[in-house]
Amino acid sequence: MKTISLKKVAVVAVASLGFGLLSVVPTNAANTSTFVNSVTLAKVTATPTVGSAVAVNFQANTDDIANQADGSDFTAEFTGFLSSYPAGGFTTVGVSETAPSTDVEISAVAAAAAGVSVTEAASGATYTVSITGAATQASNDFTGNTTVASSTSGAAQFSFTPSKAGVHILTVWNDADADGVVDVVEAVQTISITVVAAATYSNTLSTAFISYGMLANGNVIAPTSTTTAAPINQPATKGGLDATDDQAAAIDVVLNNTSNGSYTSGASLSAEISGPGYLVWANEAVDVGNCFVSPQYGANIGRSLAARAVDAQSALYVCADGTSGVGTVTLKITDADDAVYTLATRTVTFFGAVSKIVATGVLTNARVAGASATGTAVADRDLSSEVPSVIVFATDKNGVGVTGLTVSAKSSDVTVMNSSLPTIAEDVKSSANVFSSGGAGYYNIQTQAASSAVSGGKATMTFRVVDPAGDGTTYLTSDVAFTIGGSVSTETISFDKTAYAPGEAMVITLTAKDSSGNPVYDGAASPSVTFSKAVGGTTPGTSTYAGGKKATSATAPTVFAPVIAGSFSALATSGATGGPAITAASSVTDANAGLLTQIDALNAKIVALNALIAKIMKKLGVK
Repeated sequence: MKTISLKKVAVVAVASLGFGLLSVVPTNAANTSTFVNSVTLAKVTATPTVGSAVAVNFQANTDDIANQADGSDFTAEFTGFLSSYPAGGFTTVGVSETAPSTDVEISAVAAAAAGVSVTEAASGATYTVSITGAATQASNDFTGNTTVASSTSGAAQFSFTPSKAGVHILTVWNDADADGVVDVVEAVQTISITVVAAATYSNTLSTAFISYGMLANGNVIAPTSTTTAAPINQPATKGGLDATDDQAAAIDVVLNNTSNGSYTSGASLSAEISGPGYLVWANEAVDVGNCFVSPQYGANIGRSLAARAVDAQSALYVCADGTSGVGTVTLKITDADDAVYTLATRTVTFFGAVSKIVATGVLTNARVAGASATGTAVADRDLSSEVPSVIVFATDKNGVGVTGLTVSAKSSDVTVMNSSLPTIAEDVKSSANVFSSGGAGYYNIQTQAASSAVSGGKATMTFRVVDPAGDGTTYLTSDVAFTIGGSVSTETISFDKTAYAPGEAMVITLTAKDSSGNPVYDGAASPSVTFSKAVGGTTPGTSTYAGGKKATSATAPTVFAPVIAGSFSALATSGATGGPAITAASSVTDANAGLLTQIDALNAKIVALNALIAKIMKKLGVK
């Protein structure tokens, strides 16, 4: 039977692994296998990842050394290598003589004296500790180490950079006889480290938020999801450096990986704009002063920018070029693996000089004596009650809404309607993220009758903005007719039909007139309606009149006739003095009535046919 030497049960050809790092041990060095008792290893890197260095702290338990011979030396040599790794994932190991954050050496001088020292060195994958005694025997005392390695403490640190995901086993041993072989009597330790794949680019977790315009003080508006959802039309006038109206929009491009961390693995950004405008790119956080009166197109400025090298964050600015319309910006990211993603599409609407306004009356029956304003004028209409008296839409020659205008009015009869407007608000998105009147270029306006206005009075309100093509004294105008109404004096309720099929949609109309017989003012309160029988849908609640009427919808019905045949009534309490009851009657037809009528008609036809047959048979002599 073949005999195997116990001294060489585990042979490691270090030189064949590419280390070439075996040190020469002095001829008077002691055998360190009796000095080093054990080796400990501790992982430092919390999440070992492909492509990133993995650190392992090293420590050795060693004996005290006392009263050694004059000039005696000890050398402890420790070598690390990957003894196991995923297929194709071999990599070399390196070592540093310092282990952060607490560096505890494997041996220390017990009594300081000239010529007594403990020194360490790191070369490739080998960490060496040299202990040198002085010429005086009594001084050759050294203190060994009893601590073990931890994630924050050690005598040295081994490391490697994995190229494959999977389990890697790091082996470190005390090569006591410096032969490059792990012997039975030599201290050795292994540590298993699981390496995960590196996080890749995530188009889903990356963002390209946009903000529009700049603050009044010239500072940039930080792009967020909120500013992205609230576009604001921008002037088509070219901006210059450091102008307060410099950039039309700023896009903050933030690249994240699949772990939702910053993606910094060599991505590039490409962007182009269709429609008006041009782009300026900078590898920075969003800033101000990026547009030019006379831009010189190049790699970072132009309508199409290609392969701009980006790290975790960069900025893209949209600038006006003097043309109105919608500029559409498309941003694409190429990741480190050359995969291309469309990160986002953002739009910027540029407007030119105003050339037309259109005023649309919504609530145009003002209250007598100017007792209250007509309508409301809020920018973000969240409530159904927030209805403007007039909506003005201002556009440039290309039909693009123009913002930032001053709207005024002139009354044809100031004894009926005031020329001054209580409140004007440009339309913006509401908290429900919708435009209440139409968006940029729309102005919500409140009006008010004169204190001398009486019921039945009439006036034309001319809404206007200064014509930029004129000399400053001419206007672009649009007219809306107004009438005057008083409070509720008489009130009626009506159905749109005298009879309904079971469950049929109904239109319920309330009509109110003032003491002069004219429609009540817009905004006067209308009462809620109840029914003598159960109806379907939602019964009309309290609301307000417009043009003297309040009706449920005919195109989107909300209330439906009862399902039980017979008469029924609509009931309400009038807002007139004394609160009289008002009512209207209708009915629901019997669902079988039509069928009975058809049966009676058919029976009549059968009787007539039988009579005709009898008459013919008589003439023919048929019995």
